Amino acid sequence: MTLGFHIHDSWANEKKASSSTFSMLTGSSDYVPNYKCTQNRIPSAFIGHLLSSVSNVMYQLTGLYGFPQGELFATWILLGLNVREPRQEFWAIEGTRAYYRSNGDKAKSQRAGQGHNQKSSEVSYGAVDPAFSDRIRFPLFYRTVPSETVRFEVIIQLIKTFGWNWVGIVTSNDESYQKTSEKMRNEIVKNGFCVAFLVKIAENDYRTLHEARETIIQSTANVVILHSRLVILFNMFFKMNDRGNHVWLMLSPFPLSLSSLYLEMNLLLNGSIFIHFHHEAIPGLKDFLNKANPSEFPNDPFTAAVWLEVFACKVFANSSLYETCNANHTLKQYEMNGYDMSNFRLTYSMYIAVYAVAHALHAMYMDKASGGTILHSDKTTYGLMPIQLNRYLKKIHFKTPSGDEIFFNDKGEVPRHFDIINWNIFHNGTATSRPVGIFISSPSPELVMDEKAIFWAPQFYGIPISRCSASCPPGYRKAVMEGKQICCYGCVQCSEGEISSGPDMENCIKCPEDQWSNEKRSKCIMRTIDFLSYEDLLGIVLTTTALVLSSCTSAVFYIFIKYKKSPIVKANNQELSYILLLSLLVSFLCSLLFIGRPTKVTCLLRQAVFGIDFAICVSSILGKTVTVIIAFKATRPGSRLRNYVGVRVSKYILLLCTLPEVFICALWLIISPPFPDYDTHSATGKIILQCNEGSPSAFYIMVGYIALLAFVSFFVAYLARKLPDIFNEAQYITFSMLLFCSVWISFLLAYVSTTGKYLAAVEIFAILVSSAGLLGLIFIPKCYIIIIKPAVSTRCQLLE
Repeated sequence: MTLGFHIHDSWANEKKASSSTFSMLTGSSDYVPNYKCTQNRIPSAFIGHLLSSVSNVMYQLTGLYGFPQGELFATWILLGLNVREPRQEFWAIEGTRAYYRSNGDKAKSQRAGQGHNQKSSEVSYGAVDPAFSDRIRFPLFYRTVPSETVRFEVIIQLIKTFGWNWVGIVTSNDESYQKTSEKMRNEIVKNGFCVAFLVKIAENDYRTLHEARETIIQSTANVVILHSRLVILFNMFFKMNDRGNHVWLMLSPFPLSLSSLYLEMNLLLNGSIFIHFHHEAIPGLKDFLNKANPSEFPNDPFTAAVWLEVFACKVFANSSLYETCNANHTLKQYEMNGYDMSNFRLTYSMYIAVYAVAHALHAMYMDKASGGTILHSDKTTYGLMPIQLNRYLKKIHFKTPSGDEIFFNDKGEVPRHFDIINWNIFHNGTATSRPVGIFISSPSPELVMDEKAIFWAPQFYGIPISRCSASCPPGYRKAVMEGKQICCYGCVQCSEGEISSGPDMENCIKCPEDQWSNEKRSKCIMRTIDFLSYEDLLGIVLTTTALVLSSCTSAVFYIFIKYKKSPIVKANNQELSYILLLSLLVSFLCSLLFIGRPTKVTCLLRQAVFGIDFAICVSSILGKTVTVIIAFKATRPGSRLRNYVGVRVSKYILLLCTLPEVFICALWLIISPPFPDYDTHSATGKIILQCNEGSPSAFYIMVGYIALLAFVSFFVAYLARKLPDIFNEAQYITFSMLLFCSVWISFLLAYVSTTGKYLAAVEIFAILVSSAGLLGLIFIPKCYIIIIKPAVSTRCQLLE
């Protein structure tokens, strides 16, 4: 299949593009809208443009008219050609854009408003505006490059890879670039990064150009994204006093070979990153360009224009200003001077566009031929409407000679990968560019980078840093400053019990309950287990005290057993004294249940044993005091208390006063028993093992009942303090109960404000002190009399 072509120059200008489009639609440079006067056949498709804004103008005009079209549109950026003669060669020079049409042989003047079902398709090789992905608005628009949103993803992945969060954007002040730059900024912000500035430069506007330079130089952002027209970038870089202080991320289709012409630009671009569509070699193109010579194509205006631009020579010796081109003027010589003949990235996109249209036309022709229609070899598109091409463009699927699979997805785009190019200049002034990574476009996109292959500008020692604020180290979290962007933040250390294991964490992570943060708040460590153990100094002191007092109680009990026939032992209710001594011994020993690692058994027993034992102690003392009062009151003539003299009353008192405490403890253990528990809130970095009392109310009721017995005993002992008996122990009981009540009132006050092992220590202390008070004030005086003053402990002394 042979394609004819025709080229129009849009000058990268929407107004010129609309004029050229009308010229093609009408068939005349002196066009009249809505009329077509031409000898040529209808066009098949449009190819172009590089710019989204120009492509949109083309599409709106060609889509508006149902005029049969058969021309493929583009521009030649550098040379400014306006060639109207159809040709069969496809010239592909870096920076060119071509417009094609099929040859025709039938002329007819007709109204352009007819045939709205014959709209032509448009294939762009550079328009990246995301709006073109809308198949409802642009059903006939195709492009051999992906949407700009894919390039946004490349930018975001690069920012993530190098740890940047503070970038600037430079764009040109036209609709296409402004829209895409705004969308790019929104995508960057959406991913948690910040844009320091977005400057828009108007063409030929020195004020905006100067403001852009000043903004870039004064900004703290070291990474600047360039997404603008080339002429604006060239103007911005010209005499810009910023050699290598920034990393430029170039998104515009920048011809790398051009920068080699300007040393100043090389210095500015040194170490920068270019993002280009992945390309493969076009078969035969390099050899063709190396062998090309004006003498071989004397009538080709393209060749003449290129040789005039590159070698300053003319094909024909008709000018005194230029020399005549000769056989030595070849592009191979130009390649030796730094021009890369293999790096036709934009041309590759054009190459795909042309072949996509050719494959679609071929498929359409084959379908027509298989239907029985006779088609002449020089009239392959005769009888075929342009609207039919759309159906075949959707279905094309072919491989290039290099192996690339070409097809249009559901958005009318050819999926393309992106090459990440690093630009450098050496000391001798030569420049080079080389791929350092690739972005693979797929349902799961991936950026593959060789960071070691990147050479940054000399002043950057390693990967350049571009951050609004210094990175927060592990152990700190980011704190956004009021009125600033989210990337401008302070660093606040994590609270105790929270960590941040990595840099720049938004929030601190709370450690598990059995762990705590280290001093740097960078990791969780196991908490220290804390309880009142036998190895602690406090535990050793309390254990020793309990054992010593238990030994003293045992010694007193031994004395009372040994001297059980002593009048002083008999006179003080011998049985109750034994019960009281045994209860005191148990109370000293039960304090050991509060020491050591809490277990289910110790938690169940310790409060119940303590409560019942102390109830027995206080009940025994109450029984002894009541017995003394009854004994002295019964001596009065006619006293009815004579019937209550004996041991029965004291036993009943002991039993009746102890049973309520037994009932309270039993009910407590049945309904809400104590259990082993741990506390992670009371002490920093510790797990306090303790017994949870189950029901605090039951505990306070138990202690309250003991306090009630103690107050009753104190009151009764106070009444009996003046009875005339040398062995009367009411005074000692009064003091012991006073001490007992004081200790337990102090305990209750300390109990509500103490935690951990010290809570157990406070209760042990209260048990030991109150029990020791009873032992010391009630039994030690008797032991003193029995052992030191045995003469006092006689029956005669008692009777006196």
